[in-house]
Amino acid sequence: MTTTVGRSVTRIDGRDKVTGAAVFGVDLAVAGMLHGAVVRSPHPHARIVSIDPAAAAAAPGVEVIVTGADFPYLFGSATRDQPFLAIDRVRYVGEPVVAIAARTEAEAQEAADLVVVEYEELPAVCDMRDALAEDAPLVHPDMHTYVKGAHVIVPHTNINTLWTFERGDVEAGFAGADLIVEDEFTAHALSHAALEPHVSIAAYDPVNRAYTLWLPTDRPFQVRGELTAALGIPSDKVRLIVTSVGGSFGGKNTLISEAISVALARFAGGRPVRVEFTRQEDLTATSTRVPAIMKLRTGVTRDGSITARSAEALWDSGAYTSNTVGVAIRGSSTIFGPYRTPHLSLVVRQVYTNRATTGSYRGYGTTQVTWACESQMDMIAAALGLDPLAFRLRNGYEEGDPYINEQIMHGVGLRESLERTAAEIGWGEVDRAPAPHLRRGKGIATMLKPTATPTSSNAVIKVEEDGRVTVLVAAPEIGAGQSTVLAQIAADAIGVPIEAVVVPGTDTAYTPYNGPVASSRTTFHVGNAIVMAGAEIREKILAAAADILDRDAGRLDLVDGRIVEDGVPIKPLSELFGGLAYGDGYSITAEARYSSKGSPLLKAAAPYEWMSSIFWMFATHAAEIEVDIETGAVRVVKVAAAGDVGRAINPMACEQQIEGGVVMGISNALFEEFKGSGGRIDNGSFADYKLAALPDIPEIVAIIVESQHAEAPFGAKGIGEPAAAATPPAIANALFDAVGIRILDLPITPEKVLRAIAEKASAEGAG
Repeated sequence: MTTTVGRSVTRIDGRDKVTGAAVFGVDLAVAGMLHGAVVRSPHPHARIVSIDPAAAAAAPGVEVIVTGADFPYLFGSATRDQPFLAIDRVRYVGEPVVAIAARTEAEAQEAADLVVVEYEELPAVCDMRDALAEDAPLVHPDMHTYVKGAHVIVPHTNINTLWTFERGDVEAGFAGADLIVEDEFTAHALSHAALEPHVSIAAYDPVNRAYTLWLPTDRPFQVRGELTAALGIPSDKVRLIVTSVGGSFGGKNTLISEAISVALARFAGGRPVRVEFTRQEDLTATSTRVPAIMKLRTGVTRDGSITARSAEALWDSGAYTSNTVGVAIRGSSTIFGPYRTPHLSLVVRQVYTNRATTGSYRGYGTTQVTWACESQMDMIAAALGLDPLAFRLRNGYEEGDPYINEQIMHGVGLRESLERTAAEIGWGEVDRAPAPHLRRGKGIATMLKPTATPTSSNAVIKVEEDGRVTVLVAAPEIGAGQSTVLAQIAADAIGVPIEAVVVPGTDTAYTPYNGPVASSRTTFHVGNAIVMAGAEIREKILAAAADILDRDAGRLDLVDGRIVEDGVPIKPLSELFGGLAYGDGYSITAEARYSSKGSPLLKAAAPYEWMSSIFWMFATHAAEIEVDIETGAVRVVKVAAAGDVGRAINPMACEQQIEGGVVMGISNALFEEFKGSGGRIDNGSFADYKLAALPDIPEIVAIIVESQHAEAPFGAKGIGEPAAAATPPAIANALFDAVGIRILDLPITPEKVLRAIAEKASAEGAG
């Protein structure tokens, strides 16, 4: 029986954050540190002819100047193709070319402005379609020489990822269709727009040849791995101490500011170097969401059964691969949506362009493909004269259905999420607009997402002398409530109140290995490791209690932090070790490792076992919108959003994740857009890069669906990533319901809406 799991407890990091006691990366200072600044490329593609740092070297306060020639290493998680500082050429506007460390930030920046770099401009390719042309300039002519993973590349082209998938007989499936619908959709680049910019401090110990980094990141062991692989040094030569993280959304998981601080620290004589990017640098010169162009062809029968789907997805990695291979492949694999489809084919290409590097973003590719899939589902329903909700329910996955790789799916809460959101939004009811120039419409969209599989997590639990329990895990708190949820799991697994549980920050020198705080995997994977270690620590506590109290261990229990004998409390855990004689004591620790590898739930058809997911996440959003037909403005009135979480460890935290995801989805759909040309981004501030603001936030009804998962800690899955993906297509589908127009290219701007309304009126007039 659980006492903490399932309750909306107050976040354990809440007090520190509201009082300002929490130390974020931007707050941290280390004694004797220098400050770094960067000289960046003004060109999308150019050869570096010469660098003259003389004036900068003579400037006040300057201590270190580093170029790519001084630190000629390449890093990257999928392909080792990215330099810490440009070595012989630049490949995007804003690429770091020279790094400077000085006594103050102002001195570093003033010196950076004095560096003279001579370039020879080269032909650039700034559009992913153009990158496929036979005569396209090559962003990486030597791509085939890079160290990379198992993904397929096409040498002497810009294609850095190529993947195909087939199931069944697609042509036969299309032959059996009564209707074939084919459309193309685009999803644009987006900033992660975290409140805290990229920042890091690095120190190099020249005696031990070791680095220490202080940074906000969501995957410390992966960042450490990238750094050690790039520099060719052992893992014990790099220590990462993770601060509080002021938002990530997938943007703080690789070497970004860290590449600069590490390069500078190497030559700083042991002094730490702090690098904090400006907001403009954060928006224009760090990773964005991966833009995508998606073609989707679907065959259906008159009664609404899907017979076949084929898809092509083209992704833009920007100048370097980063971690976009997984985004392209794993994201594309869900383009068919959560629907039973007997015949499938998919071609995925990802290309280099001379644009800023892209990377993982909340949803890991599913936000892009859900836009395409769920927009087309409504288009098909309209063509067949079917209700969009009924069409989805007819084809949606049910418990025990096979996924596209034949993995049997469990914990499928899709139908409940569809039905409950539709009921909340008043599906089928017509709401009258409050003015003649306004139109109301309702739309629905759903999605599924896997989690990274197989991955592993470790946990170490230690009982302190005062009965407190310390849980050591490398699961940085990135703002989603990870620490609180893990404390709840530990409390119930051990039998102590949550107030007795301490979850310290992550330090790779002490906290055990964990995969990333990404892919919505933390609650499930780290939670399972904690449950396993918690069971062991509980038994050890009871054995110690039997020894100390001279009781029969078989009659003892641990309930809410109290040692209980035959149901009667006899000693608080906080007092158990207090009466021991000097020199006597106990060291009670336990550790556990959880990995999904080898789980029978992952069984699938060869050679696609790797596509299996240890759990599947489902989310449905239904939106009601209001359209001003005179201005083209779209206002979201209400969103009902359901997330299948398996079981809600902390219901309030689940609701907050859903609500935040909806706001993010509205922002992505209606407001956010990079503007510029030729590889340049012109709107490099929050004054010009528009985000959804308080007046844009509608009524949001968060709906928790609990499907329960047999291998999960207390039945819980994940929720963070699916929470944002279904909102944009739900808005687009509501727009069609309101005024009969279809937007295929994000974002949905007033200009696009007005143009589409005018084109529709013109077509109707001509008809």
